[in-house]
Amino acid sequence: ATIRSEGQFNSIIYEEQDSYRHNAPRDALLISQPSAESLGLKEGQRVMVNSEHGEMRGLQIIYFDLPAMNVMAYYPEANVLTGLTVDPRSQTPNFKSIQVEIQAM
Repeated sequence: ATIRSEGQFNSIIYEEQDSYRHNAPRDALLISQPSAESLGLKEGQRVMVNSEHGEMRGLQIIYFDLPAMNVMAYYPEANVLTGLTVDPRSQTPNFKSIQVEIQAM
């Protein structure tokens, strides 16, 4: 999922760290510790994230309490992963359910 930080309004970024999420930096990829470890990843490690729409390089693994095998990254930076598809009913962009692959750098 893509998320907005505590110090952000719409797409305007006021703060580079998110005080709601352990002061995670904007280049964070939030993932649970068990999920990261199952993928052979460690906190602080830099990774590349790919989706069928694009890629992000140099994201930093940050442990965060999330459901297994789910990740979060900050909007608008993570828009490159989302594509242009919208939900047919709500017309909301697809930013909550994007399949990604994570590779160590």
